[in-house]
Amino acid sequence: MPLTSLIVWLLLIGLPTTLQAGSARMELAISQDRAAQAEYWPGAVDRPAILILHGWLQTHDFPAVRRLAEGLAGEGFNVLTPSLSLGLDRRQQSLDCAAIHTHSMQQDVAELHAWAGWLSKRTGKPPILIGHGSGGVQLAALLETYPDLAVDQLLLVSPSYFGEEQAPDRISAMRQRAHDALRRSDSALDVYALQFCNPYSTTAAAFLSYSEWDRDRMQQIAADGRMPVTVIFGDRDKDIDRDWLAALRDGGVSVHAVAGANHLLDLANASELLDRVLYVIAGSRHG
Repeated sequence: MPLTSLIVWLLLIGLPTTLQAGSARMELAISQDRAAQAEYWPGAVDRPAILILHGWLQTHDFPAVRRLAEGLAGEGFNVLTPSLSLGLDRRQQSLDCAAIHTHSMQQDVAELHAWAGWLSKRTGKPPILIGHGSGGVQLAALLETYPDLAVDQLLLVSPSYFGEEQAPDRISAMRQRAHDALRRSDSALDVYALQFCNPYSTTAAAFLSYSEWDRDRMQQIAADGRMPVTVIFGDRDKDIDRDWLAALRDGGVSVHAVAGANHLLDLANASELLDRVLYVIAGSRHG
């Protein structure tokens, strides 16, 4: 049964004392025995709605995501920060590279579609999407899968693409091995490498669902002109593909650097990151 047919409701379940004042824990029912969670800050009626997604295998408590969410909530925005379930019930911790990875991009997209739909219905506004690291790739996949989804704009913070961490010949060989397994209808677990995870144990289909979101596919989504797309990155980020940033800029994507920041955009850079995001949002809405 497709995952999209299993997503049935969102449930507000009170306000645990561990949450920041003004926020609430949300739950997305995926199946009878699995739910995903998010944190939501309701904002002013006249302020935009913002969905912020964490990077690879993290949660909505990832420090850069949480600081940005709290900063935007403090400015009166309606902010939702989901944690992708990655196949686990009410996942609250980052998923270790050494785990067995049964999740796929299609499952991630189905969850994001439900969260984005709820946020849009709750606020009456198409959301602004912000993704950190590979979270931006998953948001791009959402937009490709649902081309009619109403979205205000897309912000890619410290953006990446799948295969960036591996040499081109190695990622190509792994993709070929996965395609060969699919042709044999082989659904057994195998060992690959994905992002910073080496080894990464998963099925061929699940591996390909992520790894085929490479530089060219991301660039196509970013430059298709459907909505404003902005990149924000740290100018001391040693992990980012600078040639790709130049290609995105040449393709019409607005690119902003945060001085002194690395890939994780640490606490010392939180204020400037927030200022950059506010600047981008204000510029997009006022010309």
